[in-house]
Amino acid sequence: MAENIVISELQSMDDLSATVELQKAVWGMEDTEVASPHTLRAIVHSGGAVFGAVAQGRLVGFCFGFAAPRAGEHWLWSHMAGVHPCFQRAGVGFLLKQAQRDWALSRGYRWMAWTFDPLQCGNANFNFNRLGVIAGAYSVNHYGDMQDGINAGLASDRLEAQWQLDAPHVHEMAAGAHRSDEQDLSDLRKLLYVDPEGATRHIRETAPDGGRYSIEIPLCIAELKRRDIKRARQWQLCLRQAMTDLLAAGYIVSGFAQGSETGCYILSRER
Repeated sequence: MAENIVISELQSMDDLSATVELQKAVWGMEDTEVASPHTLRAIVHSGGAVFGAVAQGRLVGFCFGFAAPRAGEHWLWSHMAGVHPCFQRAGVGFLLKQAQRDWALSRGYRWMAWTFDPLQCGNANFNFNRLGVIAGAYSVNHYGDMQDGINAGLASDRLEAQWQLDAPHVHEMAAGAHRSDEQDLSDLRKLLYVDPEGATRHIRETAPDGGRYSIEIPLCIAELKRRDIKRARQWQLCLRQAMTDLLAAGYIVSGFAQGSETGCYILSRER
């Protein structure tokens, strides 16, 4: 289906206004929660960019970003990216991020960053295995209490994806390469996992010694929230603790492996 998707910059108020209904469809947002067309227009006017994906005569995906000075260098901060539920898993998100990357590289950006919910297995798999990001920062309840259809029920914890736009492996992945699904996980030490009896186990690591660690997450947090919100909250608290312990010790999230029942973050000291 990706060959029928047209990606372009959105600049007119009519085009920017079309994102409102799309945001509601993607996130289940109320009117007060969407990024307004006026805000998007200000971003475009001040040097940022909004990209849209059109299929079958309608807007089915969009993303936008703006400059974010960091350590003496300008990064592009990608604040929102979403695809209509009817067009997810059709390559639309990949096309949008690559258009955003091309735009950023042509303007001298070397890095792009954004936050995502670390309990969302699909987003983690896309970010690490289709785009080639790393992650080195975890923010607790980043946006405060959120009531949209995706985020309601849990704190808005976020992991920051960092994308080195000119890295060789990112060039390869832009051309269609995937990180291998057959990653070597044999040396990983488990910090958070589900045991054979189905119980969630969390092991605190007080003195990491340079080895590689794994942190599991549920395969579908939305389903778990519907079925057992208490356990979903337990997963989030354990994930938060495991992540912040290792990141504070100088580790980064360097990869992700998606299995049949859980996903697995890989943490190491290698960038």
